[in-house]
Amino acid sequence: MTTATAYALVPPGAGDPIDLGLGRPVIKIGPPLSTQIGLIESELPPGGGFRIPHWHEDLYELFYVLEGEIEYLLGPQWRRAPAGTTVFIPAGTVHAFRNASGRPARQLVIGPPRAIEMITELGDHPREQWENVHERHRSHYARSHPAA
Repeated sequence: MTTATAYALVPPGAGDPIDLGLGRPVIKIGPPLSTQIGLIESELPPGGGFRIPHWHEDLYELFYVLEGEIEYLLGPQWRRAPAGTTVFIPAGTVHAFRNASGRPARQLVIGPPRAIEMITELGDHPREQWENVHERHRSHYARSHPAA
């Protein structure tokens, strides 16, 4: 059995916040600590979320709703996901998410460290440059999608 050479214990409220203006994502695990997996805890106020339909060439994402209710665009339609719901998004799937309720919601986002790097880079750029950031990370806006 292989023994890990590094570990992390991230207490409640700790992590690296990212300012996206869409909610309050906080990186709990990501580069440089891990080269295998990343974890973000995200608070979504009413109306918050990443509503732009998009897809990733080779990134898989996993969402777990901790509190409230979040809607996920999965392919052609929006689907409700109350607390306790797990949402798996394979590479190539058009998706987005939003808090359409009147109450705050929270979710965990799990993906490869490259996804964490892309989200961090989005926080470093104004929104009008986000599409270019996505393209650099082999992610694309789904402009012809009905929800776009």
